[in-house]
Amino acid sequence: MRIIAQYKIFIGVILFLRLTSFSLFAKTESQTPYLTIENITGSTIELIKYFEAESGWVISYSSRLCFNDNIELPASTKPLEEFVEVIFGGCDVSIIIREKKLIVKPDNSRTNKITLSGIVVDASSAERLPYSTVFSFENEIGTISNGYGFFSIELPKGENRLSVGFVGYSQIFESLVLEKDTFIIIPLDANLYLDEVNIYSRRYLNKSVSKKLGVEELDADDIKKMPTVFGETDLVKSIQMLPGVQGGSEGFSGLYVRGGGPDQNLILMDDVPIYNIGHLFGFFSIFNGDAVKYVNIYKSGFPARFHGRLSSVVDIRMIDGNNEKIKGTVNIGLLASSVSINGPLIKNKLGFSASLRRTYMNPILSLYRAGGAATTYYFYDANLKLNYNISQRSRFYTSVYVGKDLYSTLFNSQKVLLEKDEGDDLMISVRDKTEASWGNVVGAARWNYIWNDKLFSNLTATTSIYNFGVGIENVDIVNFEESIFEQRYKSGVKDFTAKIDFDYYPVNSHYIKFGASYINHFFKPGIDIFTRDIDTKLQTDTIVGSERLWGSEASIYVEDEYSLSNKLHINVGVSSVLFWGETKKYNSVEPRFSAVYSLLDDLGVRISYTHMSQYIHTLNLSNIALPADLWLPVTDKIPPMKSRQASVGTFWTFGKINRYNFSVDMYYKSQKNLLHYTESAGFLDYSTRWDEKLAVGDGETSGIEFYMKKTTGKLQGWMSYTFSQASNWFDGINEGKPFPMRYDRPHDFRINSHYYFNEKLMLSSMWQYGSGLPITLPSEKYYAPDLHHLKSDIGYSEALHDYNSYRMLPFHRLDLSIIYSQTKKKYNTVWDFGVINVYGRKNPFMLYISNKSTPYGDKTLPERTIEQISLLSYPIPYIKYSIIF
Repeated sequence: MRIIAQYKIFIGVILFLRLTSFSLFAKTESQTPYLTIENITGSTIELIKYFEAESGWVISYSSRLCFNDNIELPASTKPLEEFVEVIFGGCDVSIIIREKKLIVKPDNSRTNKITLSGIVVDASSAERLPYSTVFSFENEIGTISNGYGFFSIELPKGENRLSVGFVGYSQIFESLVLEKDTFIIIPLDANLYLDEVNIYSRRYLNKSVSKKLGVEELDADDIKKMPTVFGETDLVKSIQMLPGVQGGSEGFSGLYVRGGGPDQNLILMDDVPIYNIGHLFGFFSIFNGDAVKYVNIYKSGFPARFHGRLSSVVDIRMIDGNNEKIKGTVNIGLLASSVSINGPLIKNKLGFSASLRRTYMNPILSLYRAGGAATTYYFYDANLKLNYNISQRSRFYTSVYVGKDLYSTLFNSQKVLLEKDEGDDLMISVRDKTEASWGNVVGAARWNYIWNDKLFSNLTATTSIYNFGVGIENVDIVNFEESIFEQRYKSGVKDFTAKIDFDYYPVNSHYIKFGASYINHFFKPGIDIFTRDIDTKLQTDTIVGSERLWGSEASIYVEDEYSLSNKLHINVGVSSVLFWGETKKYNSVEPRFSAVYSLLDDLGVRISYTHMSQYIHTLNLSNIALPADLWLPVTDKIPPMKSRQASVGTFWTFGKINRYNFSVDMYYKSQKNLLHYTESAGFLDYSTRWDEKLAVGDGETSGIEFYMKKTTGKLQGWMSYTFSQASNWFDGINEGKPFPMRYDRPHDFRINSHYYFNEKLMLSSMWQYGSGLPITLPSEKYYAPDLHHLKSDIGYSEALHDYNSYRMLPFHRLDLSIIYSQTKKKYNTVWDFGVINVYGRKNPFMLYISNKSTPYGDKTLPERTIEQISLLSYPIPYIKYSIIF
């Protein structure tokens, strides 16, 4: 029976192929009438009227077809449609037949289309400008260049008028006569003070700009305008001013996007993941503003090429280097100074960009001694990037970043006189010491190649290394013998990545990206505790022993950004990820979808859906995003975190020559397999494996974001308001009831503005308001020494009934700065005067329970109060001087 069934299938396939071949090679009978003509001559319009009269059919045609004044047709007999093809013989046409009517249209799929491809660059430095807009007015066709400035667009033969623009650069209008496929370099001039006249015909560009779905953009100049602590340009503080993004506690550089934690953000520096983004325990970010070219922030609708995190993608690109001439900036501030320089090593061939920043806090700290303590602290970071122009179609980049913080405090240092039996005097120094260091080392090499006018590739190899270490040393004298106690905590992660990405432009309506990547993760968690005397050292225990954890991650993706019409633009894609670590493998298929629909030229709606998975995470030591947080992979016991996010919103551009952008977005995000310490465990409890101290739970966040931005005129800036809720729940914690996430702020309001008095003088202001952060406080205290709760005093326990059921006071702060620029003959100077926390708001950093004794008659009664610790409690002025050449 099986043989008979297979035989029937075989015969069916043969018959199908035969019938298909007959239909392919048979000549289709024309549906239009045959006409016989003698030799006739006339223009295109005259011949159309002639054939309409002879056939009784209506011939409808597009005005964009080829028209001739003198056409000769010899005597012949043909179908009407063939005569029409001859009449429009100067260009390719497509003919639609409908009930005695011929509709003649340009055939955009044939050879009358010319492919214009090229690269958009900075006119003065030849630096490539990513995500520039290229738009054709007559055809209402637009495209966006990729991350390396490459674009491809199909245009009709002949003259075409183009507009090309990039944020912070003057928009240009250029006419091109295209006869064949063409590759060009388009230079743009920087223009930091954009007035209304530079936004001419912006409504046409909106159709092209709207294709950049779900992304917020920051350029380096916007970042430098903002007031920051002690005048240090801070990219992360700029991102924190966007709706839906929070910074956690005051002064810290964590990013909490739509309820997610800092470890749920994929932060890329030139395509390399960064694991720690803070200097000075988070007061400053590691990114030197003078080395940054642009920043793209995705909060929803993540393209398929990004994976591995749940909440956001921060794509940071550093300056490639000037291939034309030497340029640079020198900054002198209160706490740190920096220098950045870029230029050609071989003109038009090999360019470089280098920057170095370092604090000089040690001399300041050496002037301050409290209780015999001596503190040392400094940080530094350095960027170096080379770009080699192999050819017009081939380019090679290599980059390195190194940054480190070093801190130590020596206290309780004293000399003790010991008397031995022999009567000899012996002087021994007794001391306590705390020290810490942390930093990143990042390296990357990439090769761009333009295969043809439609295909671009980028091959990348990277490494990212992050290490943190802190140690405590106590030296005591016991029975005339020195006793030393040490505790060392260390954490680290090391990645090696190889990936290939392709950008393909098949036709104007499609922009396809696809690629694959492979990552090797290595993790080094641990706490080491030592006790030793002068002669011996004994290690008593560790949290994970000598384990070195690892994990491998492989992924492939494809995404298509296409236009169904001039009004509807869609990005749809999927990525597939495979992760394996100890003995178990995990895999996920992650669909992505986002769309923009233009209701009017200046009004549109957008929607998105994203499915994400995360295979690495952090264990937090506290409610502060400190660099001591421990990075670890999923294990056989700990599954990967997952999220699904849906977002819908509207955007509106209004005002004179489109001066204002307004948007409203609503979102909902569900999360699974979140981690939390169990109620009886803490990180410093090293008696069990780390993954045995964790509870796995779920969470959800939702919110609405309002955003308005003004980009032209003397007054520029933006304001935003976010209302959101973020909660999670875990079995065995808080009785399984939901409780607010660590950085749940229901209300968040931001204003950032810049007022240009003239081209030299600018006033910048930044005001922030946020609801108080949730906090867990004990509800009662009682004598119960054997109960396993949080111990506050010996013999007493505190009961914690509801997690995060209290809130700190609201946060608000005003920062101001005045920037004065002068143009010299060979260089420019910039003075930046500012004040942080202008009205001296004492914002809560943390709360704690204080036990005080209060006299009551002849007795003294204990009194428990909640005390607040504040950072930046007073107005803090700063001054910064920069030289730009």
